[in-house]
Amino acid sequence: MKNIIIALSFTILIISCANKPTAFNKACPISGDEVDPKISTVEHNGKNYGFCCLDCDKEFKSNPAKFAANLNEDGTDLVARKKIN
Repeated sequence: MKNIIIALSFTILIISCANKPTAFNKACPISGDEVDPKISTVEHNGKNYGFCCLDCDKEFKSNPAKFAANLNEDGTDLVARKKIN
């Protein structure tokens, strides 16, 4: 019975990891810090954005266009913050 529970837990873990979208960016669009792959991504304009922490995830959702504009084209670095109303 214990082996069955372990096997089911392992299977669920693999399935949940396989379904998680990968962030296109390496730098957080809010802080510029490195993206944490454990934090859920947010889709905006066909791209999945990753974040360094849950607070940044929430802030991004409040104005995705504004914060998406903070990243350079390939998402590896934070550029000068741009104002988008």
